[in-house]
Amino acid sequence: MSLEKLITELAEQFKAQPRNKVFVQEQILLVAVAVAEETSKDISTEELRSVISSFLAGELDDETEPLYDGAVYACSMAARHCFSDDPEDDIDYIVDWLEQDDGSFVAEVSPA
Repeated sequence: MSLEKLITELAEQFKAQPRNKVFVQEQILLVAVAVAEETSKDISTEELRSVISSFLAGELDDETEPLYDGAVYACSMAARHCFSDDPEDDIDYIVDWLEQDDGSFVAEVSPA
């Protein structure tokens, strides 16, 4: 499924029951990394988790930073689609990474 379609579905669910934050699941983050201009690279779930863990530890390097930026691209799209009437608008947003019991990450995106 395309990133645009995944984000559109997320936004539809969000707008049906609006809150002050939206949660972006790993499936969407993985697709975003694969289509991001900086990377255009499929990565595994484990690689994504490692990249986010590296970010949280302040240990991103030149190789992992584009992968992280690809994941954050999904958060940016979610913010624009969920918190604005025009998805082309720039939206200031905050991303908090929530680690689940199984080691997966969910991005909690809220307007700044």
